[in-house]
Amino acid sequence: MPNHASDTFYIDIDQLQVGLYVHLDLGWMDHPFSVSNFKITDDGQIETIKSLGLKQLRYDPKRSSNPPLKADQNVLEFPLRKNNSTNVEIIDETPELSPTQRKQLALRQAIGESEQKFMNTCAEVKIIQKLTTERPEQAYSQAETLVQDLVTSTLTEGDVAIHAMNGHRIGDQHYLHELNTLVVSMLLAKNLNITDEDAVNLGMAAILHDIGKRQISDKILLKRDPLTVRETAIYQTHVVLGLTMLKEVSVPRKILTLIAQHHEFADGSGYPKGLHCEQIDPLAHILIIANMYDNLCNPANPALSKTPYEALSAMFAQQRHQFDQTMLRRFIKCLGIYPPGSVVRLSDQTLATVLSTNPQQPLRPFIQMLSDDADEEGEIIDLREALTLNIVQCLKPEQLPQLLQTRMRLKQRTSYFIDKVYAAS
Repeated sequence: MPNHASDTFYIDIDQLQVGLYVHLDLGWMDHPFSVSNFKITDDGQIETIKSLGLKQLRYDPKRSSNPPLKADQNVLEFPLRKNNSTNVEIIDETPELSPTQRKQLALRQAIGESEQKFMNTCAEVKIIQKLTTERPEQAYSQAETLVQDLVTSTLTEGDVAIHAMNGHRIGDQHYLHELNTLVVSMLLAKNLNITDEDAVNLGMAAILHDIGKRQISDKILLKRDPLTVRETAIYQTHVVLGLTMLKEVSVPRKILTLIAQHHEFADGSGYPKGLHCEQIDPLAHILIIANMYDNLCNPANPALSKTPYEALSAMFAQQRHQFDQTMLRRFIKCLGIYPPGSVVRLSDQTLATVLSTNPQQPLRPFIQMLSDDADEEGEIIDLREALTLNIVQCLKPEQLPQLLQTRMRLKQRTSYFIDKVYAAS
């Protein structure tokens, strides 16, 4: 029967076929897909859905390119017609999509592909982190393969953008931090036109920079209240602990140097050695900025998290003395005036979230409209094409309506991934 509220229909699990747009009414962690509603593109996805134990699920005819298979009982209220060659009843195909609907479908598919790559990379990073204490040589080898692939795809593409991901789909904030730091570092590295070799060294340092935290108690790492003096001293040992672990694997000296300096600051206020700007490796300045940015957006205590816009503002207005000035300005330029993950008000007073940067037009990113209906997916808009709309304000969480504040809190984390599809759209 149709679900009139959302214009979807319930079908039996055996009616699944490629081309159906389905909704999985499960929690994010209860299925392996990157999103809970998507178009089925292959038989493997059907088998995975059937393994979830669902008897029925919702399907959206407007977004589907094929009808469901015929069930033993009519669970859909659609007109039927006879297929004379087989004498089997099948459901009429849904009407052709309009150009606007096709554009939206293409954008959503692009998002789905990017999010699937993000989820796959998350899984690889998680494996690497778990192997660091058990089989460090294998962990290093897998990290190298992952980083080289990301470096190749990032540096060889003309324009790459950064895409804000739904971080609440992953439960372990430790390895998400490594991935965020890696992705943000690569975006800045591309902007600086560094060599492939330097990019790989930087990427390896980004993915391994917090390896020493594996030996620090979660009571300290996950503590939401400010650390005591003693706890701070213990926490800061993660740099040396990580270096000790990596030296046993014969990690190149350059990577060790970058990891050793990822908490140093240009004004000498960092640790463990209190180095000043000219004493810090140029590549380490990139890692320092990327690491700080993600720590501001995604601290251990979610109540202290800053929006991407607030994080950039704080780094420039309040902490500028801690960073290499040239690197910091390049970084702000990379993320744009409205960094991905920001909530913005448009010139028509509607609200939207920034999905992805447009490298050549930073004032006109990809956005997704915000709706009061949590089940309703907002329209995706490329502001390069919607010339009658402009961003007029970047909002803080407390400036949002209460319902949207709640939804933003549920999201928990701001995560990122390199997205060449958006940039080339």
